[in-house]
Amino acid sequence: MKLTILQRPGHFTAKDFTVNLQKTLEALRGDLKASITIDGFSKGGWTNISVDGEDSEILTELIAKSQGRAQIALREVELGGIYDGIIHGEEAGMLGVDIGLETPERLTVRIRPEVLRAQLADGKILRIEEIDRDYCIFPGIRTTVRISRLDPISRVIEGWFADSEIDRLSFWVGSHLDRILVTDCYRHEVESAVRRTKLERDIVAVEPVTLVAHSIVCKLGTDAVGLIPKLGSVLKKRELTPFVPRRILARCRPW
Repeated sequence: MKLTILQRPGHFTAKDFTVNLQKTLEALRGDLKASITIDGFSKGGWTNISVDGEDSEILTELIAKSQGRAQIALREVELGGIYDGIIHGEEAGMLGVDIGLETPERLTVRIRPEVLRAQLADGKILRIEEIDRDYCIFPGIRTTVRISRLDPISRVIEGWFADSEIDRLSFWVGSHLDRILVTDCYRHEVESAVRRTKLERDIVAVEPVTLVAHSIVCKLGTDAVGLIPKLGSVLKKRELTPFVPRRILARCRPW
């Protein structure tokens, strides 16, 4: 079975990225009777893999769920459909989400400002940059979208965050635990930085968002903003952004 997943090397070398991704996929495979082969990358840089063996169907679903399934062809996208995506950034005043589309051309799903405000700020007239900063909505972060408008002729695709994404944000805010979102590094680099800065007592866990993006979960009462300079001294040239539930509750909406 063949699958394209929402993981791509970015500024990492293809060889280094492939080695780290293979380790992640093998850990998912566990005792399942199947093999995984990384076949290279799509035009947009997404990873193509093949899964073969008795348990290939089970493993394929596990990989799709944990790594995100890319939708390469526009003809496979449906109105009302729910798809994994990676935040791409601002496009024409809207938030662009890349779900992997490459055929017949590269397209992103766009989320209108009024939709972002309705879903994440109770309709308050906050600047989109403020909402993005508070919720750590920035390029490279994985999300899930539902398609609300699909026009194959004009190549216009719009959507909003899927219920599963809202549930995730609700859980993050409701936990009252600060987080630090880190991009452009592997998990072992983040864990090494936590050890080197002696912050183990301040950190609950390092959770993967993608292969090269991670959520550092702080212990209750620990201030994420205060930890960033320490971690940043080791994770140089990486983007570290705080996710602060109390700020979201005060500025955006109750959860």
